[in-house]
Order: sequence, then structure tokens, then C-alpha cells
Amino acid sequence: MAAVILMPVSSFVAGGAVWLALGSRLNIKDGAQLNDLLNLLSYRLIALPLIFVFVFYVLEHV
Repeated sequence: MAAVILMPVSSFVAGGAVWLALGSRLNIKDGAQLNDLLNLLSYRLIALPLIFVFVFYVLEHV
């Protein structure tokens, strides 16, 4: 149950951290505000599989 909550929260934090570090590198749409939002969501979706593997690895070994 903890993994179900931990994965989306961790991917949101990781995606936000990557967005703060890299900024809006992907030009998805015209308009700065919409492009920033789509970049944040794409970074979160990229981070989700990595967080998935990390969470289940930690849960199995702890």
C-alpha cells in the first residue's frame, strides 16, 4: 500500500526537481505557461518508471 502512494509522490518530486534543474528544454507547444506545464508532466512521466524500480527494490531489501 505504501508503494502505491510513494510512487506518484516521488515521481512528482523528482520531475519537479529535474524541471527546476534543467528548465523547459522540450518545445512541445507555443506559449510559455503551457510549455512549462507540459515539460513538468513529461519529466514526471519519464521519472515514473525509474521511481517504480527504485521503490520496489527498496521495499524488497528493507
